[in-house]
Amino acid sequence: MTSRKAVLALAGALFLATAFVPAVFAQQPDAFGDRGIRHVLLISIDGMHALDYINCSKGISGVNEGQPYCPHLAELGETGVNYLDASASKPSDSFPGLTAIVSGSSPRTAGAFYDVAYDRFLAPPMITTGNGVAGGSCTPGVANGTTTEYEEGIDLDQSQLNGGLPPGVDGGIASIDPRRLPRDPSKNCAPVYPWDFVRTNTIFGVVHAAGGYTAWSDKHPSYSSVSGPGPGMAANLDDYYSPEINSKVVALPGVTSILGTPCDPVPDPTQLGSWTDSFDNIQCYDTLKVHAILKEIDGKTHNGAHS
Repeated sequence: MTSRKAVLALAGALFLATAFVPAVFAQQPDAFGDRGIRHVLLISIDGMHALDYINCSKGISGVNEGQPYCPHLAELGETGVNYLDASASKPSDSFPGLTAIVSGSSPRTAGAFYDVAYDRFLAPPMITTGNGVAGGSCTPGVANGTTTEYEEGIDLDQSQLNGGLPPGVDGGIASIDPRRLPRDPSKNCAPVYPWDFVRTNTIFGVVHAAGGYTAWSDKHPSYSSVSGPGPGMAANLDDYYSPEINSKVVALPGVTSILGTPCDPVPDPTQLGSWTDSFDNIQCYDTLKVHAILKEIDGKTHNGAHS
C-alpha cells in the first residue's frame, strides 16, 4: 500500500448470525500530526451486545468447553478501551446503525430509520421492487409520499449472488436497478440512489475530501449508502463489493471456509433459499468478504487488482 493514498475499507459479513464489519484506514504519514497513525481497523458486529463480547472473550460454561471462542477479538480487547456508556442508534438495526457509525448522526438527522420506511415527499419507484414496494407515478414539483426500500429489493435480480449482473461480474452499485428506487419530485423525478438518500456526509466523504482512497464491502448493493451524498455514482467509494446475502445459495468453486469446509459443493444443500438460512452456508459467504477485506488491507481492490 502506498503512503500517498488513504484507504478506508469495510467488509460486512455474517458470522454466528451476526454481521461482521471490519474497516481499514490508511493515511499519509503526517495526516494525523505527530501521532504516527496510518492504519485504523474498525470491526462492527451487528447485534453483538457488550455482554456477548464479554462471554465470547472470557468463555462461558457449556460453550467451547468454557474456553473463549473469539480469541482474536479478545486479543484486540487487551489493548483497547471498553467503553461502557455507548448507545446504539434508535431504532437499532443494520441500516440506521451502520449509518450512525459512518456519519455520527442519529436516524432522525440522517433520515435513515430502517431499510424499508416511509417518506412523505418522495414518489414511488417506476416499477415494483423485488420485495413488493409498489411502483407508481411521479409528478415533478409535487410532493407524493411513498414507502422507501434500500435492501435486496432494489437489485436487478435479488436471487443472484452478484445482484443480477452478467456471470463473472462482481456485485456492487451496478447491481442497483434505478427503476426500483424512490423518485425525487424536486429533481424532475430522478431516482434517489442510496448514497443520496442519506442526508449527512460520512467518513468516506471526509477521507475523499482529504485526497484519500476508500473501499467498502457489505451485504447488499444498497449499502453503498455509506458513501454519503456527492456528485456521481457513490463518488466517495473507490472500491465497493457487495455479494447479495439474501440471494439463492450456490456452490463457490475454489472457496474454502475459514473453518476448512469446501464451498463446492454447497455445504448444506437442504437450505438453498438464502445464505442466512444455514450456519454452514453462511460461512462460505463470509469467506468471500474475508478474502475481499484482506486484499483491501493490502492496498488492492476486493478482487486483487491494484488500486
